[in-house]
Amino acid sequence: MKISTRSQKLAGVVSERLPAIVARFFTPAEVGFLTITAIEISGDLQVADIFVRTIGKSTNLVEKLNSARKKISFELAREVKTRRPIEIRFKFDKSVKIAEKIENFSG
Repeated sequence: MKISTRSQKLAGVVSERLPAIVARFFTPAEVGFLTITAIEISGDLQVADIFVRTIGKSTNLVEKLNSARKKISFELAREVKTRRPIEIRFKFDKSVKIAEKIENFSG
């Protein structure tokens, strides 16, 4: 995705508001200790890829979050005051596993 200054600013606002919104729909018992590691928003501010990790209940985490993404998107648009809801796509952050593989390979 193209990264513009507007999308960076919106990603910052989304990263501040999103944890509280997700907490309205899911309990820690359902998703574990959820961490949002990165947010990438398209240049037209319509699509957001949200990378998440969890400690604890990691089975079907992304599926659970994606099942409620329309509700989360609506609440986020209401709080951030965008004209249209942002299309949210939750993705599992694999960067830690990749870094471990590289570390084990080198040494």
